[in-house]
Amino acid sequence: MNDAIVLTTLERLQALLAKDFGLPLDKLRPEARLEDLDIDSLRMIEILFSVEETFSITVATEQSVLREQLKTLGDLAAHVDALVAEQHAASRGKAAP
Repeated sequence: MNDAIVLTTLERLQALLAKDFGLPLDKLRPEARLEDLDIDSLRMIEILFSVEETFSITVATEQSVLREQLKTLGDLAAHVDALVAEQHAASRGKAAP
């Protein structure tokens, strides 16, 4: 039996933002506005690079579009979930004979 702890996307994002970007874990709630976490456009780019590496995905959406769509940490987690589902399914489809 596998006793590994499976973390949700939100939990993985919280850990990443706390560890790599020094954001206080107690403020990293789903409803926390990215703006209130001092995540400006430059910081968002840095975060997205880390997200791409951590989740093995590519975030191809324009930064301005993302800023309009992603207002909260929960929004970011949902967006990452959607990209993981889409891109990992596509990569599994390519590997099939």
